[in-house]
Amino acid sequence: MPNNNLTEQIAQLLGVEFPPPLDPSEIKSLQKALPGYQAVADDAARFCQNHAEALRLDEVRASLEQGLADVARLEPVEHLLQQLYLSVYHQRLQATAKCMEGLYDTTRRIRDFAEAFPEIKEAGQPLLDFMKAFRPGPKKEEHEEGGE
Repeated sequence: MPNNNLTEQIAQLLGVEFPPPLDPSEIKSLQKALPGYQAVADDAARFCQNHAEALRLDEVRASLEQGLADVARLEPVEHLLQQLYLSVYHQRLQATAKCMEGLYDTTRRIRDFAEAFPEIKEAGQPLLDFMKAFRPGPKKEEHEEGGE
């Protein structure tokens, strides 16, 4: 393969292009191109085909059909990438959870040795302060409204 970066290589493997992101003005010019509109475009292409002689919209029909072919080609890749993204995201959440377990264990040990080694507690105080926001277990309930 040529000296492409990994993203370009993956795009090539999936049979899609990897153009630069659209700028805001390009996005505004997309004629409200929202997912699901291709169903209406499909109906319009059939309409143009059925009334081709009267309407004489051959170029429009060809454009519609090309757009629909592009959508049909891209949808499976989009679905695959969404599933892959979700899988990787969940794996990252699990990896982060492992890190949090290590942080809980570390802060527990800092507290265990705080009296014997005050310098450890002092050095670990930023971590202790940070972890106060992540107390494990069920949250303590606030005072119930209505006062019992």
